[in-house]
Amino acid sequence: MNNAFDGLDFRFKTGNSVIDTLLNMKYHEALRLVPNLQVDVKKLLLPSDLAIQSYDIAVILGNALDNAIEACRKLKEKEPEAKTFIRLSSVRKDKLLIFKIENSFDGTLKRKRQTGLPETDKADKKVHGIGLANIKNTAEKYQGTMDYKTDSRVFVLSVMIKNERDIEK
Repeated sequence: MNNAFDGLDFRFKTGNSVIDTLLNMKYHEALRLVPNLQVDVKKLLLPSDLAIQSYDIAVILGNALDNAIEACRKLKEKEPEAKTFIRLSSVRKDKLLIFKIENSFDGTLKRKRQTGLPETDKADKKVHGIGLANIKNTAEKYQGTMDYKTDSRVFVLSVMIKNERDIEK
């Protein structure tokens, strides 16, 4: 098993083994789908006194990365010469931990009437299109919130959560 891990290209190291595994796995998956994708996680900093369960951070980052990778894949499919990127960052303000995930996309976004969240364009809407709802529910579990905006052809997702142990899970 150690030999298998030694052979892997662990490009990203946050200090949290669950998050490191997720980031590296998603990175290699993304490169298979979107050659020349630029991924920057240098500003993704996790506090040493992290009170949020790694599983919940993985729900947030995993779903955000899945959406970002898909958006970059679609952009590359429509415009093969387009530059594609995903940037993850975080900042801590007192007991709040704020994640920001930015990615290039084709500029097209349809919103669901009921929730205002972006709508999937995949055929099976019962299985797809739940990533942002999962992120929102996880943020709310930690008395937080999720928001997104688009700036031209950049999708920006922000997730704010409390970094406290006393929050009921």
